[in-house]
Amino acid sequence: MKPIIYIAGKVSGEPEELCRLKFESVEKLLCKRGFHVINPLRVVGDFNTPWKTAMRLCIHHMMSADALLMLDDYSLSRGANIERDLAVRINIPVYYDVPSLYSMLTPKK
Repeated sequence: MKPIIYIAGKVSGEPEELCRLKFESVEKLLCKRGFHVINPLRVVGDFNTPWKTAMRLCIHHMMSADALLMLDDYSLSRGANIERDLAVRINIPVYYDVPSLYSMLTPKK
């Protein structure tokens, strides 16, 4: 079964087109590497969704992830920091770069 990775990064205040490109490029890379990916922009679907509603949707989906991948700009995002803090508290592994995730694809002996 493919590991499920939730992508977390800055969305609020970002230009929509650049934000979509940022998340989709990481999503494509992870999918090619054998992961199932939860992209929060796809979860929410509408850039005009109120922040509180978007966060509730994202956290709901994040709970099914095997790990989080924090994008470089996560520290600038209140929502991504909330997602990270929650993941740490409930023992969902948090990664800060793509190569670190590859260990999840290596069979355990």
